[in-house]
Amino acid sequence: MLNLLFGILLSIELFGFQDTAKVQKEAPVHSHLEQKITYRLHQDYSLSVVDEKSLTILSAEGLKHGMVVLGFNKLQDIKDFQLEMIEPLGGKTIKKARLKDMTERAVSSSDFLLDDRYKYFELSAPRYPVLVKIRTEILKKSNFYYPEWMPVKSNYQKVKESTLIFHYPTEMGLKFKELNLTGTKETKEEGGITTMIWIEKDLEVQTPSFDLEMDPKLLLAPVKFAVNEFQGEMNDWAGLASWQNKLNEGRGELPESVKNQILSLVKDANSPFEKVAILYDYLQRNYRYVSIQLGIGGWQTMTAKEVVDNKFGDCKALTNFMKSMLEVAGIPSFYTLVNAGIGEEDIEIDLPSNQFNHVILKVPTDKDPIWLECTSNLNPPGYLGNFTSNRHVLVITPDGGYLSKTPTYLDSEWNKISSHSKLSLDTQGAAQIESIWENQGNPAMLAREISARMDDREKRDYLNQNSAVAGLIVQDFSIKIDRKDSIPTSEIKYEGVVQRFTQSTAKRVIFRPFLARITASQLSSNFLEREDSYEILLPDDLEMEGGNQREIKVSGTGYEGLLTFSKSGKTVHVLRKVSIHLDPDLKSDQKSILIKEINTKFDHTPAFVKTTLSTLHYE
Repeated sequence: MLNLLFGILLSIELFGFQDTAKVQKEAPVHSHLEQKITYRLHQDYSLSVVDEKSLTILSAEGLKHGMVVLGFNKLQDIKDFQLEMIEPLGGKTIKKARLKDMTERAVSSSDFLLDDRYKYFELSAPRYPVLVKIRTEILKKSNFYYPEWMPVKSNYQKVKESTLIFHYPTEMGLKFKELNLTGTKETKEEGGITTMIWIEKDLEVQTPSFDLEMDPKLLLAPVKFAVNEFQGEMNDWAGLASWQNKLNEGRGELPESVKNQILSLVKDANSPFEKVAILYDYLQRNYRYVSIQLGIGGWQTMTAKEVVDNKFGDCKALTNFMKSMLEVAGIPSFYTLVNAGIGEEDIEIDLPSNQFNHVILKVPTDKDPIWLECTSNLNPPGYLGNFTSNRHVLVITPDGGYLSKTPTYLDSEWNKISSHSKLSLDTQGAAQIESIWENQGNPAMLAREISARMDDREKRDYLNQNSAVAGLIVQDFSIKIDRKDSIPTSEIKYEGVVQRFTQSTAKRVIFRPFLARITASQLSSNFLEREDSYEILLPDDLEMEGGNQREIKVSGTGYEGLLTFSKSGKTVHVLRKVSIHLDPDLKSDQKSILIKEINTKFDHTPAFVKTTLSTLHYE
C-alpha cells in the first residue's frame, strides 16, 4: 500500500501539469536527491561515516549522479555498501548490489608509491524514472582531515533535502565554517557527546556556469586529532605546525660523507644565495621526484638518509633533504605546507586545519625570503611559479609555526616578453624571417619546459606550429635558458621561411597576420609587459595605405597598448607595446573574453598600393 501511494505521489510530481514558460527557463533536472550523512567520532580518533541517499533518476544523463566510488588504504576501510534500484510506480525492486559487486582498482603510476585503492559501482537502468537507494559506510582510522560537506553534489541535480549529523566527544572538539548555508543548524549534548545537525532544503539546480563562490558548503576541522601514535591539537596554526614538526623530528640527519660533499660544494660561495643556488642545483641534477602516499607517509617525510640511498623522494622528502643540506652549510630554512595547484583557492586562514597538499622550503634572509620548489628540476632557485605563488602557507619552525605568504610575481620583472623580427620579402610574396624572443619571469618557463622535455625535431615542430605566421617552416633555431638571480629568463632564436606571406589583388598587397597573439599562459599571473618590433624589407618601394606613419592606441579594463606602423623607403617598421594588469580575482571565462578583446584590437596589418613600376607579382 505504501509503495502504491509513493508511486502515485511520484507520478503527480513527474507528470502533473506545469507552467510551460517556467520550465523552459529552468535548468534541466536529471535527478532528485535526498541525503543524510552521519559522522561519528570515537575516543580512539577513528571516524565512521555513514552516507544514506535516495536518488530519483529521471533520465540516462542522471545515471552518473548515482555512481559510487569508495577509497581505501591503511588509514581507511570500507565497511558497507548497499544499493537497491526500485521501480517507483509499482515499488518493484529492479536490482540490488552489495560490497562484493563493486569493481576494485588500484591508484597507480610509475611516479607514485601509493597504498590507495578504490571500489566503484556504475549504474545502469532499463527505463526511467527509477528510484535508487544507496547506503555506504567507511571507517577512517584518523580524524586528521574531515571532508567538506557540499549538499549539491552534481550539476543538473535537484537537492530536495541534505542533512549532515556530526556526533563527537565534547572534550575532543569540532571547528567549522559555514559558507552560503541557508538552512537550519541544531546543537545538543548528552552524556559527554555533542551532536550537531545541519539541514539544507530545496537547493538551486546548478549548471556548469554556476558561480562556485556561491556554492553552499560546510568546512569542518578537528580540535584534538591523531595519526597513528602522533597526537595533536589544532586550536591555532601553531598547534598544527607543532604536530608537523614532531612528526618529522630526527629525520634530517645526513651521512658524514654527504656532509663533507656539501661543504666542498659551497666552500667558494660568497653569499647565502650562492650557497642556496649551488645546493639547489645539486638537488635538481641528482634526485628525482616520486610521490609517496603510504599510510602516515602521506604526512611524514622519509629520512634524509633514505633520500640519499634511493636518489628520489616526494615533496616532503626532497624538501626535508634540501633543508638538511642547507643546515650543514650553515643556512637555516623552514619546512612549509602549501595548498598547491594552478588556480587553486587560498586556504581559509580563520580555520586552522589541514588544508594543504604540498611542501616547499622557506629560506629566510635579511631581505625577502628565498622560496624553493624542491620537486622541480627546471625552476631557478627562489622561483616558485604559479603552482604555489600568491597564497598563504604554514611555515614550520622548531617553536611551532606561523602563516606566511608566497610571492605574487605581480610586476614587470616577472612578466616580460620582448621580441624582434626581421622579414625580407621577395617578388613572389615569400618572406625570409629571422626572429629573437626574450622572455623574463613567468613567460620564460615555457621555454624551459620545451628545452628540457623535447628533442630537436619536437622543438622544431613546436616552433612551426605555434608561430604567429601561418605556414612558417623553421630552418634553424636555438633555445637558451638562463636566470637573473631568481628570475627565469629565456632566449629563442629562429630562422625560417613563409612561402606566401602576402596576399595580392590587382592594385593592393596585404600582409598575412604576423603579430603574435596574447595567450592565457602568458597571463598566468594576470600581469604582462610586452613589446614586439618588426623590420620588414620590401622588394619594391610600395605606398603604404593611410600614409607612412600610423599610430593606433588601444585600451580597456586592465590594459593599454600602442601599435605603430612607419615606412621609410623599402623598410616598414612595426612596433607593438602592451601593458596588461588584470584583476587578480578575475574569473577564467572573463579572462578569456578580455584576452580575445585585446587580440582583436591589435588585429591590424599594413596594406600597400601597387605602383605601375612594381615588380611584385603573385599567383
